[in-house]
Formats: sequence, C-alpha cells, structure tokens
Amino acid sequence: MTERIPVWCKGSEWCALKSTSKILGHKWVPVIVFHVGDNEEIRFNQLKKEIGGITNKTLSDNLERMEEQGIINRNVKDEKPVRITYSLTDFGEKLLPLVEEMIEWGRQNLKEGEKKEAWVK
Repeated sequence: MTERIPVWCKGSEWCALKSTSKILGHKWVPVIVFHVGDNEEIRFNQLKKEIGGITNKTLSDNLERMEEQGIINRNVKDEKPVRITYSLTDFGEKLLPLVEEMIEWGRQNLKEGEKKEAWVK
C-alpha cells in the first residue's frame, strides 16, 4: 500500500501521528481490530457479541468505514443464506501491534473508576 499521508501536511513530523490518530481515534476501531484480528474471520453477530455494548448501527457504520479505509475485508460467500464474514487486510494487521500496545498501556496505567470507567492511576 502506498503512503497516504495528506499532501498538505506531508513535510510535518506531526502529520503521520495525526493520520494514525484519525484511524485509531474512533472509539470502536481498536476494539474491532482486536476482535477481528483475534479470529481468522468473524461474522457480524459473533463480532457484536464479543465486543459487547455496541449497537448494530454503530458496528455496521464502523465496519463500512474501516472497509473503505482498507482495514477490513468484507467477505461474501455464495451460500444460502449468504454468509458474510469480516477479516483484517494486510494493512489492518499492521494495526495489531498498536492495539496490543494500547492494551498493555491500559493494563499498566488505568484503574476502574466509580462508574466502571477507566481513570489514570
């Protein structure tokens, strides 16, 4: 895949960070990458169940955007009924180390808050 850093900020150091943040900055993207990456391929309802706390619309919208960004493959199998599964693209698999680092950082630096939200220790 060719470099897709926006032309207007290509010469700036922060540009690569901003571009990466644009992808991973969506609340559910790292979670979806983790769960899809944890499975060779996964169906929509299985993914929703594994994630928990996500609506059909939110999951569908995120998968569509991630497919457009080249992170997710949507695989349609010609069966009756039609079987649709999701898998990571090669580009999507490159996000797994970042997601794993996010998990490790969270384990080391977050504690549970009063409303079951994460807080910095």
